[in-house]
Amino acid sequence: MIKKKWFLWIIVILILGTGSFFGFNYWQSKSDSENQIQSVDLASVVEVELGNLKETVPASGFLQPVNSVNLNLQSSGTARGTVEKILVHNGEFVEEGQELVHLKDKEEKLNYLKAKNEYELAKINGSPSLTQEEKKLAMDLALEKLEAQTIRAPFSGKIINIYVEEGDYIEGTDDIIYLIDDTAYEIEVSVSEVDCLEVEVGQEAEVELDILDDKVFIGKVVEVADYAIAKSSVVTVPVTIRMDEVSKFFKPGLSASTEIIVDSADHTLLVPITSLLKTPRGYSVLRVNGEKAEPTLVQTGISDGFYIAITDGLKEGDRIVVNQYQKETTNKKIQMGGGMMGGGMGGQRPGQ
Repeated sequence: MIKKKWFLWIIVILILGTGSFFGFNYWQSKSDSENQIQSVDLASVVEVELGNLKETVPASGFLQPVNSVNLNLQSSGTARGTVEKILVHNGEFVEEGQELVHLKDKEEKLNYLKAKNEYELAKINGSPSLTQEEKKLAMDLALEKLEAQTIRAPFSGKIINIYVEEGDYIEGTDDIIYLIDDTAYEIEVSVSEVDCLEVEVGQEAEVELDILDDKVFIGKVVEVADYAIAKSSVVTVPVTIRMDEVSKFFKPGLSASTEIIVDSADHTLLVPITSLLKTPRGYSVLRVNGEKAEPTLVQTGISDGFYIAITDGLKEGDRIVVNQYQKETTNKKIQMGGGMMGGGMGGQRPGQ
């Protein structure tokens, strides 16, 4: 979907450019060409129909859980230690506060018991209140260090990876466990600096995962960054898309293609974009009237790259000319006065 779209737009621009050239020639030399009879194959005639259309901005990124963390000793307040017991396994679902890993804690336990005894003795002996307070603070600090020897889940979620084994000596910044909340996913995509002007919070997005064929998920834009990123002379703006639902197929890091819907039109007149010709007076199409095809000025709306909305100039059921154009007459040809020309690649019918 996304990979083909930029190529498609290049083709569309070339088509419209070609149409503009021949359309300009028509309007400039109309009087000279009125006697010239040209024809178009009946296969090139289509009816104007009502349908739904979406204008989108393409982008790609990677699927990530909204909430995730690589747990290490710094998160527990410990500088270093030795893994004594791993209490969970990969893929396990855990609750907030659940114990995950125990570190060896004999020294910390001893220090806590000493501090606790000293505090209790200070109370029994009726030591001054300042002394008792000092002993209590020492006990509380010793308890914190003891509890820090146990790594706990900061939120409910799923264990994705365990980086250590029992007996490993680890430092404060060494990763121990990768934990995610698998109930909510999002994608951060990079939108071009031009397209970002059309993207707003709340817009719907269609998402496809590269590992799945023909499966479309729905999300919404929840953030458009207030800054841009320049890389290799390309400037983009980060945009975050929150998924409306979670699928069993979702995994952190999966590549995804998205189409952010920036505009839409329902129950509107649609024509193939290849039927348009640009002239000095605006866009026109060749409308079939009896045995002739006459240039008709139209007002256009949004486009999905295949079809374009017509807001004025045509009605449902009108027949127009697209694609092939020939300068010959046969029994199965419709006569067309003038020297306008269309052509190019057609497109698929948008969803209705």
